[in-house]
Amino acid sequence: MITAEGNETMRCNCPYCGQSLFVNLPMQVGSVLPSSQQDNSYQERSNGQGSGLKVLLTVLIVLVLGGLAVFGYVYWENEQEAAQFELEARRKAHADSLMQVRAQIEAQEAEAQKQEERRNGICKFLASFYSKAVLSADADAEFYSRYLTDYCHRMIFGANSSYSYDTDAWTEWWGAFGNTASEPDFEQLQRNLKVVAVDDDWFRVRLSQDGETEYRQVKVLSKDGHILIDDVR
Repeated sequence: MITAEGNETMRCNCPYCGQSLFVNLPMQVGSVLPSSQQDNSYQERSNGQGSGLKVLLTVLIVLVLGGLAVFGYVYWENEQEAAQFELEARRKAHADSLMQVRAQIEAQEAEAQKQEERRNGICKFLASFYSKAVLSADADAEFYSRYLTDYCHRMIFGANSSYSYDTDAWTEWWGAFGNTASEPDFEQLQRNLKVVAVDDDWFRVRLSQDGETEYRQVKVLSKDGHILIDDVR
């Protein structure tokens, strides 16, 4: 097979006998294309291969960029979700902290109110005790001594009294709870009577008569749901 331009004469060797000979080529030989057409065909094939490579590269670039975009979007969504979760956790912790502080404040307020109600109740009890058991001409020391603890009873009537009362019982009773006026005015003392809390156990009783004021410090004790007087000074 000879590939050459048409209308040429060329020297070649026979592949069978090896004899050298001249060959005159016609204008066109079989299906062999001229070199210009071969070049064009090669150029077309090259252009086709180049276009396919470009398309392939374009597709690969698009896939890579699309993958990166999807990965970036997923990563951004995860970051946003994590940030939102952290923000909600902080808000919940802050709300829980506020609720705990509020609960503590409410508990303290409830306890303070409870203590205040207890003090007010004891003040009313002592005011009633003084009005009936001390600042009254009909007061019976033996009867009202039931509101004293054993310690207070021994302190007022003596350790050897054995809960027996004589004619001096009222003198000892008034000496413990009353004032030092030679002639106490029960009506005036009751009118000016005032009891205030000093702390949880001690209370101050005001005894005012004829422009002079004296105070008694009374200590109370709660026992079996009852209020008892444990000390008086």
